[in-house]
Amino acid sequence: MLRRLLSFVFAGLLAVSSSGRAELLDTNVLTKIAARYKLPEPPKGAPLVLAHTESWSVLGNQSTSRDPAIYSPAFLLEEKANGSIVVLRGTERETLEGTRGEPLWRPFSTARVEPKLGGHVVSFNLLSAFVCAVQVASRGEGSTAQELWERFAAEKYWSGGGFRDNPAEQVKNPSLLLARCVFDHLRNEVLQQPSKWSDVHAQLSTLFNEFPALKTDDRKEVFDGLTAAIQAKAPKPDSVEALVLDWSRRPSQMRHLGLFQDGENAAADAPARAIVLRGASAVPELISLLDDHRITVHEGFAINAPARIRVVGELAGLLLEQITGIHASSPWETPKAETFRAWLKKRGDKGEEDVLAESIFTYESGKITGVNESPARILAQKFPNRLLTLCDEFSKNATAEAQSFSLAEALTTSGLPKETRVKALVEFAQKGSLEHKRCVLQNLASIDEKRCAELLDPIFESMPKDASGPYWTSPEAGITHVVMLIENDETWRRYLQVAKRSSVGLRMEMMNPLCYTYIGRKNQSRRLKFAAEFLDDESLRDLSTDSTKFEGPCAAFTIPKITVRDFAAMKIASMIGIEASPDEFWTAPQWEALRKKVREKLATGVTEPSQ
Repeated sequence: MLRRLLSFVFAGLLAVSSSGRAELLDTNVLTKIAARYKLPEPPKGAPLVLAHTESWSVLGNQSTSRDPAIYSPAFLLEEKANGSIVVLRGTERETLEGTRGEPLWRPFSTARVEPKLGGHVVSFNLLSAFVCAVQVASRGEGSTAQELWERFAAEKYWSGGGFRDNPAEQVKNPSLLLARCVFDHLRNEVLQQPSKWSDVHAQLSTLFNEFPALKTDDRKEVFDGLTAAIQAKAPKPDSVEALVLDWSRRPSQMRHLGLFQDGENAAADAPARAIVLRGASAVPELISLLDDHRITVHEGFAINAPARIRVVGELAGLLLEQITGIHASSPWETPKAETFRAWLKKRGDKGEEDVLAESIFTYESGKITGVNESPARILAQKFPNRLLTLCDEFSKNATAEAQSFSLAEALTTSGLPKETRVKALVEFAQKGSLEHKRCVLQNLASIDEKRCAELLDPIFESMPKDASGPYWTSPEAGITHVVMLIENDETWRRYLQVAKRSSVGLRMEMMNPLCYTYIGRKNQSRRLKFAAEFLDDESLRDLSTDSTKFEGPCAAFTIPKITVRDFAAMKIASMIGIEASPDEFWTAPQWEALRKKVREKLATGVTEPSQ
């Protein structure tokens, strides 16, 4: 009897003492909740560690590359041959890769660590730390679970999800707090596992019945959207609705509306591209879907507010904006249905070609300031010849800063004969500002490198020695993106001459894209040779010398003072897979060692990273 009583006391329901110290959790209750809702558990033997959060604590008024790394409790699931690790942090699996040369995990400890420059801090203010305490308890490690809980409950706020919580009241009811974690996990399942929506819906229904206080408006919105999705009738095959639903249920790690861009989103966004390319014929059905509240796997983000899951009606609105070129004043709103119906009526009165042509440009004070990509792509498919006159219109009426890329790309990918496309692009590339020309030449290079190279010659001759505005957006440095597509040694030789006579800031900005991942392995040896030409360049780039031109994320913007030769070494190291994490605190010997390592690797003829 006494043993039972003592057991009850030591595992008693949570209370916060008058001193503010969290008392013992009823781990028996919490582990049963976790098991009931099938919260992820680490495999037996997976060690509890402090895992890098891929974030840093800012000690001063401005972030630096030596700010302390932030670690938090997690279970180490796998250490891969490439140096990355897989952890279970709370309810979610994460893959962590290189982080400034800092260890990806450290031995677990609840001891307080004083932050210091270049050191690390341990954060217990994430809800995942509480989940971790429950997971540890389910292993029978009660004392470690209690230590974790005490650190977590002592935090003044919890961080995560783009907002902060005040934990003072919530720590008084750990069962409800764990229920919140269950909800967050199920919400992630909605985003990642649409095939399991029916199971998730059933679990949410049970969760809300067991914890009515959990049913806030934002959580109810998720539940109602899920209800609508699983109860809806199947759409007609190949209808706009069917394509929207297909798009709405394709998870993607990085969602944006670059519908016609290559990369990891290409497959996930395929249904949306198909809808957009139907043009005006898709508009009526999309309008009918504007009030559809079925849930999707797309998330919308706002500043200083939690992320919310978009519904089908919002996706329909986004696609309508893409087709018509009509955009709301705020990215978090959708124009009214009447606005799109008016566009549709105009299409009936004028014809689709003219209405799309009117939708292709954005204007400010009577000047073209941008190109709406989707109308350009629809024209390229349905009325490609119209693009020829639109190129002329852009050249005559666009601002110097306006980018012609989407228009030139639409022309490049259109069904017009190749000779027609090349002729039009050559003419387009010789008009307007340097930024206009750069955008067109990047597209011309993809179908006729020789003509593109010929057009670069006069540009090289007239290139100024310095940019007129900020380096990171300078059209002069943007020419590198064209050169990287040209497989011609003479073009590279001439561009090297231009770079060598350019100002230090512009010179580095011209080198900056050399290791961009989008270029893949194309011209790798030429890019390495170009950068290697600067390994003896001792010119110093000092950000304090011109605040206007060095504003924004210019080349090596995290290192206030750097020589061109050191920057070149950084670029080469990145291209051939030499691990290095230079920062503003690197010493001369460190830079010298990197330059030496780079030279030795290049001397062996290496042009690719080691596998």
